[in-house]
Parts: sequence; structure tokens; C-alpha cells
Amino acid sequence: MSRARPSKSGLRFPSKGRDGYAFPEPLDRSDGAGRIDRLQKLVFDVTSRLTRYFPRAGSRLLDVTFKSILGSRVLSVFCTRHNRSVVRRAKFFRRFLVIPDIHIGDAVMSQAALTALRDFFPEARVDYVVNRTSFPLIAGNPEATRVIPFFSGGTFPTSANLDALRKMIAGRHYDLVLNLCPYIKGKDLSPGEPGVLDFLTYAPTIVRNEGLTLPVNHFSSLSYQFVRDLLSPFAEPVRDESFRGVTVTLDHAAVVQGRRFAHESGLSSEDHAILFNPDAASVFTLVPFEAQSRLLSSLARLKAMIFIGEGITQSGIGLRLKASLSPHLQARVKIVPADLPLEAFAAFIDLCDVFVSADTGPLHIAAARRESLTGRHQFRNRTAVLGVFGATPARMSGYDSHQPGYLPANQDAPSWAYAAGSPCRNITCVNKLYKTCSSIRCFEVVDVEGLTGQVRSFLISLSHRPTPLHELKAA
Repeated sequence: MSRARPSKSGLRFPSKGRDGYAFPEPLDRSDGAGRIDRLQKLVFDVTSRLTRYFPRAGSRLLDVTFKSILGSRVLSVFCTRHNRSVVRRAKFFRRFLVIPDIHIGDAVMSQAALTALRDFFPEARVDYVVNRTSFPLIAGNPEATRVIPFFSGGTFPTSANLDALRKMIAGRHYDLVLNLCPYIKGKDLSPGEPGVLDFLTYAPTIVRNEGLTLPVNHFSSLSYQFVRDLLSPFAEPVRDESFRGVTVTLDHAAVVQGRRFAHESGLSSEDHAILFNPDAASVFTLVPFEAQSRLLSSLARLKAMIFIGEGITQSGIGLRLKASLSPHLQARVKIVPADLPLEAFAAFIDLCDVFVSADTGPLHIAAARRESLTGRHQFRNRTAVLGVFGATPARMSGYDSHQPGYLPANQDAPSWAYAAGSPCRNITCVNKLYKTCSSIRCFEVVDVEGLTGQVRSFLISLSHRPTPLHELKAA
């Protein structure tokens, strides 16, 4: 159970995760960056308290209540009319700014909006502002005119971020701004022209989709469809719906560094490899240490090389997990150092047969298709992706090749999204930054045997050896 300390408002938030790992305070925006919606803050505190005392009944009540309100067709019609009025006021469709959520995984997923814009306007100027850490993964995206390393990596945009965005919008005369970040309000960006379109207005469609079986309800495909739905009444697309998943674009240096690490670790073209990412940025998405230890122990018994991330947000978690194993199994586990650059880590993922992770940025990097910035490298793009989910809805953030309503990973390999057993998971858990649960029950049941069996079956099914790793040594 995590301990909690009072916030300035008197509400209480988890300050440490399991095993003593610290998490960023979810509502600390004391630098004045945006205004905390106190009503929203209160609502999510109440929902957290309700499921604390009545986990099953409370979760059912919240699902029924929130889905009936947020998913109502009346609200959907209102939001659609508002958005169309914003688009209608645009004089031209020549300059666009796309603002994803400020986190790494969201910057990767939200590239789908760029694809949708290019479906209609292949010659338009499309700028994309991203987290500086994710910039090397996205800078080469040909569907962006300019990728701008902008956000510095906090939980929320800073006041300096908002000031800079306002100046950028005013100075570059965008016709439309697509704001996909839920922590930035349209009126904070531009009270006048140009029009700002907020992804939050698509919430009724997202919530309603959760009650249906067939529509793919992943944030990446939703970003794509949001733009298509906005523009289709006003312009004819020049290409058919083209979204198949997002990409990350890697330069030569990243590929060389990723392959050098593989070579120094002893990975050869004859080996199968499993990469286990134990890190997570939220207490509600971090798989409990004990469950991760059991899963790592089980995976280490398979016929494959095992790599585990050292840990960045949860510093040293990979080292601790390795140390929890028997000496025999410890010898089979290699640590991926935290100082390996993110783009080199992405290149190394491509050399692995299976990637296992909770819902966090590297999961979306693994699911994205790797492309070469220079055209000098041919990536395998055959990494199977296994996501383990706690609070966040697996259908909205996970990848699955088998379940209806899920987006498959953009790899030539299967993907699976596993939702851990939880007595209190409900629709309000999607906004985990505002949840205040004092007892984290998102991973009350983790089927370690089933997860391992899924990986084992896939490794057995490989009818050919991985593509040769070419020359792993740096040129």
C-alpha cells in the first residue's frame, strides 16, 4: 500500500509507489502553468474514494454514470457543431499546428493526426511540437513540415511552454491548431484567431466506442479519425484512409549504437531475444515488483536471451528485479543501461523478438514501425509486443492482433494487450493523473503463467531464424 501526503488543497495523493519508488506529484502545477480545474480535481478524488470503499459496486456505478453522460449523443452533436463552426471560420487550409500531449508515448501515437492532415492537404505546412526527448524519434517524419523540440518533459506544460506556444501561433499565422493535449486549454493558446480544435471534444465518441465491439478505439487511430471527421465536410481527401499505425524514424548513429550494444551483450543472429521494460511513469501503471519478479523469473527460463531495462523513472528497478532472481537465472539476464539514448534503445528493440512492458512510452515506441532516416538500414520490424495494463484501458492504449476493437502493433509480428485483474477498474481510471486512490489495486491479479505461455508459444512458432544482424560493430 502506498503512503499519501496532503496536497495544498487538502486532497491526498500517492507520493510513493510499491517498493518505495517515488512518482511525480500528479497535480503540482504551482508554477502557474494553466489553471487546475478544481471541479475536475474534486470529481476524481470522489471517484477514487468511492471505489476504495465499494470497489465493485462503485466501479459499475461510475461506468454507467460517466458513459451515459460523456458518451451521450446530445453532447456529441454539440461538440461536432462547435468544431465545425471553428473549421468553417478558417479562411484557408494552408498552415496547421498539431500539439500532442507532452509525454513521449503520446508524441509517438499522435503522429496519426499528421497522416490525416496529409490525406487532405499534401502541400500544406504542418508543424508538430513534441517533447524534446522524443524529438530524435519523430524528426524524420515526412508528413510533418517541421518537427519542433518544444516540451521539456514535466508532467504538465509549464507557463513558459504556454507563452511560447501563444507567440508561435501569433507569429506563424496558422489557419488551424489541433490541440491533442488534455492539459492545455484552447483559450490559453489563442483567444481569437486562428481556431483551436480540442481533442477532448471527441470524448463522446471515444466513450461510446468503449461500449461497442468493432470500432478500433486506440488513441492513435482516434487521433487520425478525429481529423478526418473534422475536415471531411469541408474538403475532399486526395487519398483514401491510409492509417495503418505510426512510425519512428531513426538515424544512422542510433542504429549503430543500438547494434553496438547488442554485439557487446553477446546477441547474435542465432539467438532469440526478449526485452522486458519494467519502468512506468505512474503508480497506476507500474506492475507490482513481486509480479514483475515472478514474470522475469518465468521468462528467464525460456530459450531466449533476456534483456531488462535498468529503469529511468523508477531508477534502478531493473537491477533490483535481476537481484531478486536465483543466481542461475541472474546469469541469463542482461541489463539495458539507463544512459542508452532513447533512439538507440528504439533501434535495439528492433533486434528483439519480443518486447514486454506496462503502459508507458517505450511500449508505443516498440509498437511503431521503425524506418531509416537515411535509407541506409533495413529494419526487421518483426518484434512481437506484449502490453500489461493496470488503470489505463487496454483498448485505448494497447496493441492486439487478435481482439476486436484493438489496434495491432505496426509490426510484422503479433501483439497482445493483457489487462490485469482489478476489482475497481472503471472509465474514470483513464485520467490517472487526477486519481487519488490511496490503495493501488490495478494489478491485483497478474497471470504470470499465461503471459509466459503467450511468449513461449510465439517463440516456438517462429519457423525461421531472425534476419542476420549484419554488422553489429560500429562502423
